[in-house]
Amino acid sequence: MSFSIFSIPALPARLFNCLKIAFATWQLKKLPTAEREQAHHALAALLGNARGMTMKIGQLIASGSEQTAYQPLITSIKPLPLSALLPILKREFSQPLADIFPEIKESAAAASLGQVHYARLADGREVAIKIRYPGIVETVKAELQLTDWLPSAGPFKRWQFNSDDYKQTLRQQLLRETDYRIEAQTQQRFQERLSIKGLCIPKIYPEFCKASVLVQSWETGCRLHEVSDWSKKQRLEIAKTLLVTLFQSLFVHGEIHGDPHSGNYLFRLDAEENAITVLLDYGCTVLISKPRRLALLKLIDAYCNQQPINGLQCFVAMGFDAQKLKHLENEFPALCAALFLPFTQTKAFDLETWRLANTLQELLAEKRWWFRAAGSADLLLLLRAFQGLTQHLTTLQVSLPWGALLRYAVGESVLQEARDFVLPELSVQMFNNQPLLIKANKLCVRVYENDVVTISLDLPAEAALELESLIPAAVLAEIKASVEVDLVKITSSLQQQGIFPQVLFETVTERKLCRVWLE
Repeated sequence: MSFSIFSIPALPARLFNCLKIAFATWQLKKLPTAEREQAHHALAALLGNARGMTMKIGQLIASGSEQTAYQPLITSIKPLPLSALLPILKREFSQPLADIFPEIKESAAAASLGQVHYARLADGREVAIKIRYPGIVETVKAELQLTDWLPSAGPFKRWQFNSDDYKQTLRQQLLRETDYRIEAQTQQRFQERLSIKGLCIPKIYPEFCKASVLVQSWETGCRLHEVSDWSKKQRLEIAKTLLVTLFQSLFVHGEIHGDPHSGNYLFRLDAEENAITVLLDYGCTVLISKPRRLALLKLIDAYCNQQPINGLQCFVAMGFDAQKLKHLENEFPALCAALFLPFTQTKAFDLETWRLANTLQELLAEKRWWFRAAGSADLLLLLRAFQGLTQHLTTLQVSLPWGALLRYAVGESVLQEARDFVLPELSVQMFNNQPLLIKANKLCVRVYENDVVTISLDLPAEAALELESLIPAAVLAEIKASVEVDLVKITSSLQQQGIFPQVLFETVTERKLCRVWLE
């Protein structure tokens, strides 16, 4: 049996480590303030040594905490020696490594599922090789088994959180992240769709990407905390790039980067001293269907223009549970006003004046749990993206006009589409809706020309609700011309019956075969 740093019996070992982390967290809450700093460092060490899912939890804490103890989880975890990862590279490539990568250097820092090495290709191009840890897939699967033991207690039980939805979303997301081929395809999609001034998305080299290896262009830059002494103009350029990237990704393309911790960004200056933002790591993204994002944009636009609108109706269209939101109907106008305050200001908005958490506490008190429980689990990643954005803007110490940048990012045609979007009526059936059932793991799209695969996409299963935006335009035109395939009917069936493994459709023309299925 091959050696792996994770080769000890996976489930008992991970359970023991998770119990240690849980105990350390419980102890931390009981300690006097003077002793908490040392306890935070001890907890950060436990999370860092765990790698896998528990290290990801630590990175999430680091992104949302002012505690400096957790910051090394983003940039300073000790990597494995290259010698421990060379067997993976040799297994994935059929020719001698020296013929492909004449130079590979030791890694400078580790991540939760793998680590990045500088390398050169045979033609001299500088690349970054991300290599998955040996045994990490089995480790993640073992940790995911532990989530089945998580109790639905406390607020989860009292406010009727759909814990199965959260567990399923966590499972699908983490298993996706362990397959670097999916990440490579996602990164290419972002690169093709987003053309934003000041944004750099590293180029993918798909011919070298495997399940456990991702190869992309080598990018340089400093970390977010290091740009504090840059000019205000340069910090404003970074902030604008971050805002426009999120707005355009969400409202125009319907897929956002869901892992906004500061370790996934690099910053540098070009020849003209303009700030460039490099966005890294596309393993964690979230798809937001067109009706959901149009409902959100319609709501924000109405508040920006002081137009009357039913906020409850909009949130239901976004996928929130109508029955739970009914408990908050009286508070909805004030709730929306607080949530969308940055967009409604005509001038640059100072985030320090927002104090959203305090406002929600004063407005909703314990009922804020109804609001959290009403949203589906995938919306947690959307909230995380916005939370990460506000933290980065706070670090940059600049203010921007959110409403004006939203209009700039999405364009008038998308705004008008949102204004024209007809919200569903709040019927009795909606208040009794069950959450969408997802049993498939992924959506597969294959296009063949003369028996040769020309397009190969593996996406999250819920992407099946967005078929029109995912299928290449040339192929889509041929599909729409076919009387055998009705994409609207397929999507409607999935929304009503759930997303199960099945063949969605297969079309054959003189030149192409297109096959789309769920598995």
